[in-house]
Amino acid sequence: MEIRLISAGHGGTEVRAPHYLTTQQTTSTLSTLPKLSHPYERVYTSTTNYSVTSCDLSPGVGCTMEAHMCLSPAPRKVKVTEGYVDLLAERRDTSDLRWAIREWQSRGDYRYGCNMTRKEIFDHVIHSDRVRHTISKLVEEGGDGKALEAEVEDILEQMGHTQELGVIRQFAFVLPKIMKKIYGKVLINEDGIEKLRNTHVETPVVLLPTHRSYADFLLVSYIAYHYNLPLPVIAAGMDFMNMAVIGDKLRGSGAFYIRRSFMDNPLYWAVFQEYVQTIVEYTGAPLEFFLEGTRSRSGKSLPPKIGLLGCVSEIWLRGRLPDLAIIPISISYDRTLEEKLYAYELLGIPKPPESTSGLLKATSILKESFGDIFIHMGEPVSLRSYLGPRVDRHLSASIPAHLASVTRSELCACEGLGYHILRQIQQGAVTSVWSVVCIQLARSLHGGCWSLPLATLVKEVAWLIGILRRTGAAVALEGTVEEAVVRSLSVHKQLASLGEDRVVYISRIHQADSHPPTTQKKLNLSAATVESAVTHLMLQHYINQAIHLLIRPALVALALHSLLHETNTPHTENLKERFAFLRSLFWFDFIFEKEVEGRDFMEGLSVLTWSGEVSVVQEQVQMMRSDSPFITTLLHLLSPFTLTYSCTAITLDSQVWEDNGLLVTAIQSQVERCIGSSGLYSALSLDSIRHSIRAFTKLGIVTRTTSVDGQARLTSDQQKLASVVNILGTKQDKHLQARL
Repeated sequence: MEIRLISAGHGGTEVRAPHYLTTQQTTSTLSTLPKLSHPYERVYTSTTNYSVTSCDLSPGVGCTMEAHMCLSPAPRKVKVTEGYVDLLAERRDTSDLRWAIREWQSRGDYRYGCNMTRKEIFDHVIHSDRVRHTISKLVEEGGDGKALEAEVEDILEQMGHTQELGVIRQFAFVLPKIMKKIYGKVLINEDGIEKLRNTHVETPVVLLPTHRSYADFLLVSYIAYHYNLPLPVIAAGMDFMNMAVIGDKLRGSGAFYIRRSFMDNPLYWAVFQEYVQTIVEYTGAPLEFFLEGTRSRSGKSLPPKIGLLGCVSEIWLRGRLPDLAIIPISISYDRTLEEKLYAYELLGIPKPPESTSGLLKATSILKESFGDIFIHMGEPVSLRSYLGPRVDRHLSASIPAHLASVTRSELCACEGLGYHILRQIQQGAVTSVWSVVCIQLARSLHGGCWSLPLATLVKEVAWLIGILRRTGAAVALEGTVEEAVVRSLSVHKQLASLGEDRVVYISRIHQADSHPPTTQKKLNLSAATVESAVTHLMLQHYINQAIHLLIRPALVALALHSLLHETNTPHTENLKERFAFLRSLFWFDFIFEKEVEGRDFMEGLSVLTWSGEVSVVQEQVQMMRSDSPFITTLLHLLSPFTLTYSCTAITLDSQVWEDNGLLVTAIQSQVERCIGSSGLYSALSLDSIRHSIRAFTKLGIVTRTTSVDGQARLTSDQQKLASVVNILGTKQDKHLQARL
């Protein structure tokens, strides 16, 4: 019996339920499926009529198996629909100079804010109760009052922004010229711009963009200048301040400089808090900072840093403002400027220091194409609406604001807010076809094959795009799938190229007899390993940009895979419990909100049920087939991470570790020994290795103690370590069994 379903909100795409599901089973399965909608379905609306057929798109296998959807599009065009505009379109037709020096006036300023000069902001900070109280405490402890006051002035001179319109006009002239050279389009949703403008009139706003590249830094300011929005004040690291000329120009564009670490300096902390809160509370200027704290080398979202977020939230927590609006901003690049440097950094080669000379050397990129950029200004998140139900502001109402520190429960709520914002950012991201292509190229590499027929690649990409769109993902597909794949290969031709024989060839970016750039540090890896690993990590960078779309069904699939070694039909509660453990284990590698574990499980299970991979009957979960291409793809996505975490467990089990740096190096060496024919070179990533150590510590699998001589030690629970390796399934992997 064939059951036809129409997918709401996806252009009438027809979905056929697998023939082995009865009408009753299908109805039951679909009743658990949440409504899948996505704010970016309007980004690309297909004018193609897709016929959904049952087929298997495993490499080398024809369309014979019934449990999988295969998109077979007619070769028609896909158009960009109303709502997103190309910021560069106008710049290609008119004078950049005339546009940069045009009469400019912001529209949408905070109505209760006041214009404050740099000196007025400094004076407000210097005479604030918080700073005066901190100085008094330090004097009581033996400090010199005048020296401390002079230090405050020095901190402010080093930190403070200027925001000169003349400097901003210079960037408004230069940036379009650079972007027109290297980018095809810079697309942004204009409805988000108007929501931001309308929100800011009544409420101070905090802008939180993703941080994947140095290109992020002035992009939001450029957008503000383009749309006559209030110009943001931007938190920047001290590294940029020391760049000749550039440091001052960035300061003039609105950047204020902060140290990477200063929690152990109470005076700096007091000045920093007061400076940030003065900008938000009194001037009303938009505050921009990167919630992740640093650029993500891996392409995944990093866990939130809550220092700045907590500082901003304190204004509302202490009742000094009725509300604050946080604007999640998703910036999606077809190609990342630093893609190659990131791969080397993840292997352990330090990044080159920021310098003006380094920037000038980087002008060679102007000869290359980096595809398109998608920017989505998300829905404003009300601080009052999120934190209000989670904290009790009355507990500190009677304490003077400069004496009331943020409590542990308030910090916990702010951390939850950080994860919530990151999920909003992820849901706003537009997935490039290249990310889907990289999933298939990496799978080919893991099998030891450095080439793949274009026809096979297109078929696999079309199948996976169909699944992603069914989950509500926004995939930037313009034209037919083949056209999009070929176009992405032309942008990334250094990494993978299309030959005249219609075969895609993956490049060895690093040659074993060459030397990695700027390396002063000897790697603990063989030359042959580095040669393969650089290419793998570059592909993984783009895979990671889309992995959040499938991480929940992937963890359910991994949980089910491990339980099937214990029983043929696991109970849903056992599956949920195993999923919860894996979710906690990978907490630092992927972004999950604390309060929605059950929803995450149902989301993952629903994807597997509607795709026909599993059925749930009377609370029993059953795999519909043992060789499912979709389940295999999901497990393959997780395989570099499961190898890393298994090797961490094995290394921790080998001895008591006292030096965290030596432990990280030892784990990376263990991964190298275990890779073998699995080809999982991206498991060498130092990011995931460090995340695994944090996760093991958080879960109590590893205990950090301090010896009598003050030396920190990591002591492991051997039984728990063995359990982790067993659950991750690496012992069942024929490639890894002997090595583990």
